[in-house]
Amino acid sequence: MDKNGSSSRCPVCRAKFRGTRQCSRCGADLTELMILSVRAQRCRVNARKSLFALNFEKAHEFAAAAQKEHATETGRKLLLLTAWLKAEL
Repeated sequence: MDKNGSSSRCPVCRAKFRGTRQCSRCGADLTELMILSVRAQRCRVNARKSLFALNFEKAHEFAAAAQKEHATETGRKLLLLTAWLKAEL
């Protein structure tokens, strides 16, 4: 796993993702995977901003959207935190 808790592997051959649009091993087009990953990361950034603004409902919405786009372990933890804050406050 990478620092964000993502497996970062080609969905076709499981080769390590190298940040290119084409898998270095099997040649699969990874453009859509990259787009999903970027969208999810933007949602996580917005979730953190919402947390700092004490808008826990919005933070949870962003965290859930991020996990739906591209699930990661870090994203799962953010989703759990925002769910707890939303329920408690």
